[in-house]
Amino acid sequence: MNRDPSSPLDRRFPIAHLLAWVTAGATFPLIWMGGFVTTYRAGMAVPDWPSTFGYNLFLYPLESWLSVFDVFLEHSHRLIAASVGFLTIALSAALWLGDRRRWVCWLGVVAVLGVSFQGVLGGLRVIADERVLAKVHGCTAPLVFACLASLVTFTSAAWRTRRDSGLPSSAAQGGNAARCDRLISVLIAAAIYLQIVAGSQLRHLTPHEHAFWFAVWVWIHVIVGILLLLGIIALGVRLRVGRGHAARVARRGRLLVGLMPLQVILGAATWVTNYGLPVWFTENVWEVEYTVVAGGAWQAIVTTAHVAVASLLLVIAVSLVLWQVRLTYVETEACGDE
Repeated sequence: MNRDPSSPLDRRFPIAHLLAWVTAGATFPLIWMGGFVTTYRAGMAVPDWPSTFGYNLFLYPLESWLSVFDVFLEHSHRLIAASVGFLTIALSAALWLGDRRRWVCWLGVVAVLGVSFQGVLGGLRVIADERVLAKVHGCTAPLVFACLASLVTFTSAAWRTRRDSGLPSSAAQGGNAARCDRLISVLIAAAIYLQIVAGSQLRHLTPHEHAFWFAVWVWIHVIVGILLLLGIIALGVRLRVGRGHAARVARRGRLLVGLMPLQVILGAATWVTNYGLPVWFTENVWEVEYTVVAGGAWQAIVTTAHVAVASLLLVIAVSLVLWQVRLTYVETEACGDE
């Protein structure tokens, strides 16, 4: 007989699962604020770290914080990041106290290290005023978000269920169909992350860099985006609705299908608000004038939304892969007991 891996205390009050939700939920606005900092070029608005103009991070005067917009963005980003750090430490402690699965506890430690690494990376970017560190900072943030979101999955009661009442689906049948679905999902997650990396390079290019690199990252972004859209549609068609874990797999597939068109629209809007309408479009499709406003509200909102939705897509794709693996394990275990 399989035992519930949670302790009696955790079964009565699933504090680790609650903290995982709160921490992951707090990380999403942190990504939004980081996107605004990058869009408005406010990363160097506060020249020191970990202090803010010589003040303790939490004691910086409110009137100074709110009086300058760039300082408001950067200091707010730091405060949210510190809050996520404290929440992650609390989550890790709750896992070690209330969860008997050591691998989950160690994943909590990895999450603490990841958040700490992000904080130090952001601080070094300020101290050294180094753009390369800003690029790395933008690429690793979604990975930390995905790690925290995976802890939401691992601490859920549904994940601990040893039996599944799901109807047969392509994800639960095993064999070639299930392996193919998992492979597509893994490739989708990898492609989403490649999109994030390419986008980070584009957002941190300077006018002094060679135009060749701009073209390279743009074409990678466009080509991978098209393949990603086709792959998500194909996966959405393949996944069938069931009950239990099978329903969770299908639901995440539908979320990807629903969010990807929005991401494509945001990507096109990001291009327009940052670079204007393409010449071929105005000459052959629709002759409309648009003036790019550097640091304008639409540019900031649309670009940051594009970045945030990309991170959300990555989290959903990782969750999809995890539930596919879990469903296959549950089905295999059930067959072994028969």
